Amino acid sequence: MKGTRIVMLSRIVLAASAALMLTGGVALAQDVIQTRKAGFDDYKKAMGEIKDAVGKGDLATVGPVAGRIDAFAATIPSLFPPGSDKGKTAAKELIWANFPDFTAKAQDLQASAKALQVAAASGDKATTAKAFGAMADSCKACHQRYRSE
Repeated sequence: MKGTRIVMLSRIVLAASAALMLTGGVALAQDVIQTRKAGFDDYKKAMGEIKDAVGKGDLATVGPVAGRIDAFAATIPSLFPPGSDKGKTAAKELIWANFPDFTAKAQDLQASAKALQVAAASGDKATTAKAFGAMADSCKACHQRYRSE
């Protein structure tokens, strides 16, 4: 009888622990989804700031804003851990199925943001506009494949 109680108690503890781990995992996934949404919202805002600055010829503004994108791009792969494909997210499951390509696209964005910083520092508006277009293209390449609209 005593052995049966111990086995039953062990099963209850195990089940409770598993439930806690599962709900904790969901909470962590939702936290990372919120973090990446905030990052992408800032990224979208930064793209608008750069577009306006290039249009006005205010190249001094472009470099620091492109630096924000550079820093964010470096974090993108870490914002998509396994399990963060559930919940309110536009991320396609293809991200996790083809994570090396997804990571390469984030690295392309980072490289294009660095190139935009260099172009803006040159003071040449046409070169900066071209670099901004290249950075926008790297965004589209990722979104077309990995983001649900």
